[in-house]
Amino acid sequence: MNWFSKSFAIASVVSFSFVTAASAAYTGGAVTDGSTLSGKVSFKGAQPAPEKFEFSKFPQPKFCSQVSSDGKAGSGEGHRLRQDVKVKGGGLSDAVVYITNIEKGKAMTPFTTQIHAEGCQFLIQGGASKSVGVIFNDKTAGGLTVTNQDADPSDPKTAAGILHNPHGYSMVGVMSTTIFNKPVPTKGASITEKVKPIWFKKPGAFMKVECDQHNYMNAWALPVENPYYVVVNDDGTFSMDQVPAGKYNITAFHPKLGLKTVEVVVPAKGKATANFDF
Repeated sequence: MNWFSKSFAIASVVSFSFVTAASAAYTGGAVTDGSTLSGKVSFKGAQPAPEKFEFSKFPQPKFCSQVSSDGKAGSGEGHRLRQDVKVKGGGLSDAVVYITNIEKGKAMTPFTTQIHAEGCQFLIQGGASKSVGVIFNDKTAGGLTVTNQDADPSDPKTAAGILHNPHGYSMVGVMSTTIFNKPVPTKGASITEKVKPIWFKKPGAFMKVECDQHNYMNAWALPVENPYYVVVNDDGTFSMDQVPAGKYNITAFHPKLGLKTVEVVVPAKGKATANFDF
């Protein structure tokens, strides 16, 4: 068992308290006694080494190598280093904090998660993290769109587009189940998938999207059913507002380290804190 699998197995012990599609329906409206919930997601110990992928083992090595491991152009490295556990000043980035058992609060606006295939990366649009985000867990309004932005004009075979194949998985710990698998062969091509009830039926389930052509292209999303979620900052800090007074389960999610949950009492018109250690 590798380092990530061991860490996930340990962290996932607490995941059974996580609320998924079986939770009570959420009601949105005005919040008159709202408070601010803030805190930090931390990582204890040294940052693990990144995973290394040699471009020569995958299609379009020349084109894909134009984007370096840090997302910048002109690297010429010959490989992609994917750092799935990022630590800054003891803070863990690429994590989501979510109130799992709140039934009433501020309004929930339905949304579709947008992912772009760009520079042979899957990039989540509009959030604090490009690799980790959320997906609205609603079979009528929730879903995601994956759009291909890659083409190589210097090669006649790929001038119309670099073939990417977004493969979606429902993940529970390190166990995976395919939920969609469709290609986006040309630049501008996209697929849109609506959330199905089976996707996140199991406690602790989340989504992974991986390219079957380029396995180093990954993105992850936590299913949410209310607006009380936030993708943490690079240093692991976070804050959310308009939280009604009450006792809540606050969950921190990281796709490689699992789920951790703490119980917090939020006062009326005040402040509350939730901290997590991985």
